[in-house]
This record gives sequence, C-alpha cells and structure tokens, in this order.
Amino acid sequence: MYRSFMKTALISTLSLSTVLSMGVPDEKAEAADSQETLSIGKNHLPESRHTTQLTKGVTHTEITRGYHSEKAYYTVDAAFYDSKEQATALIKELREKGYKPTLHKVENKHVGDTDVDEKKIGYVVRSGEFEEEKQAKALAEQLKADGYEEAKVTFSEYDGTTKTTGPWEIDVLEIDPGKFQGDLTNVLAKDKITGRETVSSMAGRTQALAGMNGGYFVVGSSDGVPGDPAGISVVNGQLVSEAIGERTSLLLSGNDGKITETSTALQVKTKNGATAVIDGINRKPGLTRSCGGVDDMETTQPKHDVTCTDQDEIIEYNAYFGNTTPNGDGFEAVLNANGEVVETYSQRGHSIPESGIVLSATGDQAEWLKENVSKGESLTITKNITADGKQIKTPSSLDIIGGAPQLVDEGKIDIHAKEEGFAWSNDFYYHFAQYRHPRSLAGIKENGNILLVTVEGRNPEESIGVSFLESAQILQSLGAVKGLNLDGGGSSAMVVDDKLVNKPSDPNGERPVSDGIFLLK
Repeated sequence: MYRSFMKTALISTLSLSTVLSMGVPDEKAEAADSQETLSIGKNHLPESRHTTQLTKGVTHTEITRGYHSEKAYYTVDAAFYDSKEQATALIKELREKGYKPTLHKVENKHVGDTDVDEKKIGYVVRSGEFEEEKQAKALAEQLKADGYEEAKVTFSEYDGTTKTTGPWEIDVLEIDPGKFQGDLTNVLAKDKITGRETVSSMAGRTQALAGMNGGYFVVGSSDGVPGDPAGISVVNGQLVSEAIGERTSLLLSGNDGKITETSTALQVKTKNGATAVIDGINRKPGLTRSCGGVDDMETTQPKHDVTCTDQDEIIEYNAYFGNTTPNGDGFEAVLNANGEVVETYSQRGHSIPESGIVLSATGDQAEWLKENVSKGESLTITKNITADGKQIKTPSSLDIIGGAPQLVDEGKIDIHAKEEGFAWSNDFYYHFAQYRHPRSLAGIKENGNILLVTVEGRNPEESIGVSFLESAQILQSLGAVKGLNLDGGGSSAMVVDDKLVNKPSDPNGERPVSDGIFLLK
C-alpha cells in the first residue's frame, strides 16, 4: 500500500527508473538510457528517456516511445452503431452509392481492467484508406454532401482498441514530498471561478518551477459559467466547487498527495431548525456540468460531458466566483463572515461580500429561502467533504483537484469508467475512453512520490495519444499504486522552467483552462 496520507515520505534514490547523480542532490542533474520501458503499444518498441533534476526532490522526464507505422492511414468514420444490423444496413446503402465502406467491430478486450462488463461495444462504418489527411477530408465532405453528416476524418492509430506502434511523447514530473522544499498546490485561473487562463500564464504569474493543467471545467455558456470547475475544487482549504457524485480526485496537503473518491454534502439551517440542501457552489443555477448533483434531471449520477438541469436550487457564492451573482428570477440572502443575514433580495444578481457569502435560490428553493430567512438572522452553513467515505477536515493547506476516472488502485489497473460517468453510451465510451487522446494524469507511488504526467496526442507523426487503459499502463509502469485521469484533449499542457514542454493539440495552441497543479518555489 502507498504511504498513509500526511505522513513522512520515504526517501527514494530512484526517479522514474533513471538514476540521478547522488553527488549533487541540490543541483540540476541529467541522465538517460533507462533500462525499464512503458508497457503501451506493441512489444519491444524503441524508447528513450531523458531526466533532468529541477530542484531538490523534483525531476522532469521526457519519454519518447514507438514510431510512425508505414501501415497507418487516414480514413473516414461514417457512423457508429450499437448493433451490427444497423451498421450492415449503412454499408449496403453506401455501396449502392459507389462508396467502399468497411465494418470495424469495436470490442472491450480488457474487461477485467475496467467496470465496463460488455465485451462488444459496437460497430464503426468506415470508408477509405489514405496516406494524406487532405484526401480523407475530401471524402468526408463528399459524404456530408450526400447526407451523412456524422462523417469525420480520423487516423487509424487513434483507435485504442487496436495494437499500435505509436509514436508517443510523454512528460513526467515526479515530486518527492520529503525533499521538495517548495509548495505543491492548485491554482485557479485568474484566481477566480469566472474566466480561464493558460497553464503558461498561471505558471508565469505565480513564478512556478513547473506545473500542468488540472480538472474538467465548463467551456460554453450554455452549460454554465465558462471556467467553472466541473467537479470538486478546494483552494487553500476553501470549497469553491462541489463534487460530482463520488468521483476520483487528487488531494494535496503539505506536499503530500492522496487519490480518493470524493464527495460533498452542503446544507443551510435556520435558527428555528428548518434545513435545506445547498445544491452547488459558484455555478450557474439550474445547470450541472457532467451531472451528479442533488435532484438533477436527467440523472443524479455522473454523466460526463452532459449538462443536467434542476430548476429548484440554492447555490452558494463566495469571493472566488467574482464580484456579483448571476442575474435572474429568484431570491438571495447575503451573509457576513459570522453567518448573519445582512440583506435579502427578491431577485438574483447582487454583490458578493469579500469575507461572506450569498445564498442564491431559484424555483421552489427560492420560496423556501424567502419564507425561512430574514435580515438579522444567523444561519448555520454545513459543508462536509468525504474522502473514500470518511469525512475529512479542510485545513488551509488542503487543495483538491477534481478528476475522473480512477485508473490504478493498489498497484493494479482498475478503471472506474462506468461508475464515474464515462460509459453512459457505447458511442461515448468508445470515443472518449477507448480512443487515443492527449491525456493528463496523476499518480502516487508506494513511497509517496507524486507523478504528474502529460501525453501528447492527435499528431500522427509525433504522438497519437492514449486510451484510458494505456493511461493506466503508463502510470503503472512508472510505479504508481494509485492513479487517476484529469482533464485532457486540448487542455493537456505542462510547463517546466517557464517553457511549455509538450505540444497541445488545439489548432490555436495552448488552451485556456480553469485550474492547474503547480510547484511553487
């Protein structure tokens, strides 16, 4: 088992299997040619590593593995179906129109490594094999013009259900809590919920030694407040975003790390004993990104990248949200730092006190707040955070970064894809979990060392990305006994010594995100 949380770390003389110079532990050192390799892809792939000691207790390792296969090709996915009958019907139809479609059966070949039990996931109808992407794009446009609007260009090696030669570019930060003399913490973009910022920008303004992106977040205004973490977020001991169900999270305190299933339970109680649930913190009322909230529609369970709704909510806002609450119908109560109601309003959209909070309610909950709360009254706000089912304290040293799903437990691959909302449809599970994407990962080793990992992707010539399973294999190969997935795709970014060391996949470059995990000097 990995070291108990908050206890003294054991001293490790190895970093990612590459021995560093023990004569200058406080200086930068470089080493390479590790004898151990990752387990992703086909066997016996070429792999190289280069490790740099950034400061005492911190290393950065660059890993290059595999190669671009001459057998790889661009193609067009016309559609995904759960049943073979649907897929074969489309194939017949496409052939009649002069296309040359093929059937690709998607299987769940590693049932024992995940909580998704189905062995058959579905069927992909494809057309064409091209050396150049522009040829596939032309075919995709032709298919769309013929009415097949789902047609999209892909690369053969992005399918994580098939073996591949890669290639991959991976960056790893390893932190020894017993030796690192700085501060390992999470940072909100622009130090607020509202707004986004690149990892490079956050690293620059905090003068961080290194860092990477953190948890999931709201992107579009139709899904909530852009920049709002989609899941739990604790900054300096203060809860600034509620949990999604009991998803896996990364806890940091005093540079120690722990990976647990984390949940929140929030409540307001009046002097007369009347109680009500506080549905969320610092988000738009009525919208819960990735679901998992109280009385949400269509589900109270996590459902990734889906926005659930609830018209009857109480949302708490604190200074981390911004200056004012969102406008709209409802009822608001402004509380000072002592929990005393200093003002009430029959509409939403008022100033948030620097050291107090605003309870903002909609629908039936607005009526409850209006009937039970009055100016001058003191309210009791209860916020319980649990880690692996046990309530925890929230000292100012505590930071929590929401992620999901769990990838590794007790040193074994154990992916909670279904439990944590990534298998709500076969199509989504295939394209999000089994497909190869850029990823950001975190792990804890047996000795308590913390691993922060980014994997580049969506770049056929340099790095194709990894699936959930391959993400778990990477963490396991690096020695993690606990591991989780963080926000990935175009969000994956790592900065070391003021330099972006990976290549984000977005066409416009580094994506502004909601938060990041940083090593402050």
